[in-house]
Amino acid sequence: MISQTIGAFNDNAMKAMLPIMAAVQFGKVTMDSVNQQVSILLILPFVIFAPLAGWICDRFSKRLVIRYTLLAQLVGLGMLGFGFYQESLKYALTGFFVLSVQSAFFSPAKKGILKELVGSERLGKAVGLMEMLTMVGILGGAFLGAYAFDQLVEERGGWEAGFIVCTFISILAFLSWIISAPIPDTQFSAKKPFRYSLIVSHFHDLVYLFNSKGLRYASLGDAWFWAVGGFFYLVLVKLSGEVISGKVGMGTLYGYWFLLLGIGTMLGSLCAAYLNRGRVEIGLTVIGGLGMPVVFMGLAFLDPLTNYFDFLCLCLGIFGALFFVPLNGYLQDKAEKNERGRVLAASNLLTQLSGILLVLIHALLSNILKFSAKEELLIIFIPSLIIGILTMKFLFEDFNRVISLILQKTFYKKDSRIN
Repeated sequence: MISQTIGAFNDNAMKAMLPIMAAVQFGKVTMDSVNQQVSILLILPFVIFAPLAGWICDRFSKRLVIRYTLLAQLVGLGMLGFGFYQESLKYALTGFFVLSVQSAFFSPAKKGILKELVGSERLGKAVGLMEMLTMVGILGGAFLGAYAFDQLVEERGGWEAGFIVCTFISILAFLSWIISAPIPDTQFSAKKPFRYSLIVSHFHDLVYLFNSKGLRYASLGDAWFWAVGGFFYLVLVKLSGEVISGKVGMGTLYGYWFLLLGIGTMLGSLCAAYLNRGRVEIGLTVIGGLGMPVVFMGLAFLDPLTNYFDFLCLCLGIFGALFFVPLNGYLQDKAEKNERGRVLAASNLLTQLSGILLVLIHALLSNILKFSAKEELLIIFIPSLIIGILTMKFLFEDFNRVISLILQKTFYKKDSRIN
């Protein structure tokens, strides 16, 4: 879990730094377009390599897959550093693409090994902790990567500041690889030979995933969460450029917002892990699904430089964790052991396709229709509200169960203290 947290931190520190570096070197007008390119480069390998990644995780030891992919992270960071040293955005983006390829193979391995290590009974709690650490790594990396760049850029310039941050991140990546050494080996199936048709088996995997009603809805909900999270990231970066005059300070501002999201996600994930003890409480998804559109509406109308806006960023993290942690746990628990890598890879593919769609929608709204960041928040409120209502409809019984569970735990503790 520590290794995957560091990996998420590293990827997102680089992702957060590249747009503001482009703003410093080429002008603020390029920031949003570079951010869109970075988002596509982050997603594309999951679309291209998802079936192959799933096959490798089912065919070989997940421990070895994790070890080799963590080592490959150093290669991507080396290419990124070379791009900064050569003052070439093209080389830097190529290095970021290599990092994304590494993530595409790492993701199903880290998720697939979890149940094999902890079993079904403790899976809900373990997933909650893993997703909490992942989101803390993602949002903490975004904050510290952008903040560190802002602190260095005035004195060092954009390219050198980027190179220094990349060097530090490479040291963290090496430590992550060392830390992964004690991971125990797990059983794996050796009965699946490689076929070239596997490379284009995306739709077959999605059909297999969708044939199970429970897995289908869980994967769609998980895909929605990550896609709207990517959309929100683009909007916040754009919003920081709208409210900050000049080129310095944007990274610190949107990094701070991401930090608040990370803290909220940590709190929500801890809550989900606590309530998921013994079984995956899918009803928590309803609470998160109904809370997210309320937060989006508030963010659209509040001044982004007020404490109220900051508080809603914190709340969005809490509701987001309550939404996606149970869905992720359900996917891992219900997938058959020998097909878990395939299911998780197909789920990743669906997530990334949804992510690409929302990046393109953001590009349409921002580049062509010239919507402001606040107007884009109002747009995303509409589908978010629909998702929340549908979640309540399909998971109403589970929602009632989890409300009863929360009340029981709350009042039982009070009664125990009184007695």
